[in-house]
Amino acid sequence: MKRPSIFIGGFMAAGKTTVGKALSVRTGMPFVDLDVLIEQREGMAVAEIFKKRGEAYFRELEKKTLLDLLDAGNIIVSLGGGTLLNQDLKSKILEEGTLVILGVSPQEAIARAKNEPGKRPLLDEGKVEVLWRERQKIYEGGNLHIETDGKTVGEILDEVLLSLGLLTDEDAPKIEEVIDDSIFIGRGILCEEKLRSLLGDGDLPFVVADELSGPFFSGRLGALKGLYILPRGEEAKTLRHVEGLYEAFAKAGLDRGSTVIALGGGSVGDVAGFAAATWMRGVHLVQCPTTLLAQVDSSIGGKVGVNLPFGKNLVGAFYRPRAVVADVKCLLTLSWDNYRQGLAEIVKYGLGEDWELFKLLENNREALVRRDLDFLVEVIARCVAIKQSIVKMDEQEKTGERMRLNLGHTVAHGIESASGYQWSHGDAVSVGLVVATTLSCRLGLCDEETLNRLKSLLKGLGLPVKSHLTWEQIAPFIEKDKKFTNGKSRLVLPVKGEKSVVIEECTLDKFRECYEEILASE
Repeated sequence: MKRPSIFIGGFMAAGKTTVGKALSVRTGMPFVDLDVLIEQREGMAVAEIFKKRGEAYFRELEKKTLLDLLDAGNIIVSLGGGTLLNQDLKSKILEEGTLVILGVSPQEAIARAKNEPGKRPLLDEGKVEVLWRERQKIYEGGNLHIETDGKTVGEILDEVLLSLGLLTDEDAPKIEEVIDDSIFIGRGILCEEKLRSLLGDGDLPFVVADELSGPFFSGRLGALKGLYILPRGEEAKTLRHVEGLYEAFAKAGLDRGSTVIALGGGSVGDVAGFAAATWMRGVHLVQCPTTLLAQVDSSIGGKVGVNLPFGKNLVGAFYRPRAVVADVKCLLTLSWDNYRQGLAEIVKYGLGEDWELFKLLENNREALVRRDLDFLVEVIARCVAIKQSIVKMDEQEKTGERMRLNLGHTVAHGIESASGYQWSHGDAVSVGLVVATTLSCRLGLCDEETLNRLKSLLKGLGLPVKSHLTWEQIAPFIEKDKKFTNGKSRLVLPVKGEKSVVIEECTLDKFRECYEEILASE
């Protein structure tokens, strides 16, 4: 369900970082140096970590960081010289990815390392050969072993590409769909060239990303005015982090003509967008969504905001981005759990707005599961076009048209909040779609065939059809939801063969009955 990552291991100075960067350029796969990522997270160099806190502390950091990277896919990771000492980590790398070992003689390692004085904490020229011999055992058993002495980077690179059967970026030309001259969806379009065509040659952009999207993708954007790293997920969506962004904006000298780039998933887009909307009463915003959920939903339509302890998205604004750049190649790096969150929103568009799209999803669910990039461009473009057409009619949710986009979200937000956001958004929306369709059947708007087709599609995409939470647990959060005005409920329900409708003042008792019926089902 995700493309395996490539992990490059070997003794110090074997060329892991150099080869990894070159491989990234040729394949378009994001590159991460494990040691550099640890340094960014810890705020000090590896040598300093060893000196101040010891090797045991460093190895624990190394383990935690590598486990985060193992959760992703389709990336290239340069390992530290001693990473493979941890046999459990080595086993997980071999199980979930491809391990390339670069061999180097101790004499060549010393010669190369002399060009990087002070960088390698375990480099003692008199003991290098002893350490080299001790570690040869841990470098056995990789998927590919290449001796690097006397070889150029190009020669090593060609050997890796040929041995692993990797496609280069030249083998996969860029494709692109453009919607309303401001939303760009394609393969290989997240790059400096694209951003410069949108922003011109003026002020450098300021990038807001998370702990993985920053290292994975920010290097593709060229020179930056600044880079601010947020925690991953809903933890980022707080006023405290917005305040941190304001401070970073001030230090970087952002003015009314500056541009903020939101690089990451929906949480990054929400926080960066809200900060951009309110800094000096608004600076330019470009959304670069890297998750499927963000590409089909949160980056489109101009809604930004953060959570409060007693509710989701209760502080926010309507703030349209200058442009949206959605590169489907970013989706190859997502874990399956992360990727499938966007599948629920795609199903929502088919069920609620476009029954031809619903049929297309039913007939091509395997293409979605395996992340066929061409099919994803087509599907994402259709979903974005649907959302844009609705947003144009009701940008600030005044007429009720935009309410239709909330199909499945009444229950979903209740589940998310009641679980302390242990339930992810797409999984919760999937359950919400089943509840809404069940109620629609009771009201005669849908039939059992539609409900069964929906459940079959969701299950085929690996999505849940019911929650473990009771109605009593989620009800307090549903009653606080923004879709309630003056205590009156407005529920969005699907209609077979037509667009969804907004039902005014539908009693929560009926909703509860449907929810509990599903909860009690097998």
